[in-house]
Amino acid sequence: MPTKTVRNPVGPDQLSMLQKVFDQACVEHNISKSSPDGEALALILVHSMQKGLSEQEKLESLAHILAESRGT
Repeated sequence: MPTKTVRNPVGPDQLSMLQKVFDQACVEHNISKSSPDGEALALILVHSMQKGLSEQEKLESLAHILAESRGT
């Protein structure tokens, strides 16, 4: 039997925080929001929150690590 990945819905407050984290990471790392890197970053952040990573500082750290590791 395949395992089921639990994904929790993202509420308005969480979405607002995700947008802030995403916008900040894009500015700090010179990532175009509509680029493949920007789209991948957004997707990973949303999925991470759906899986339970809901603290802003941890999401910011994840965004920084992902942005720093792109292209390597």
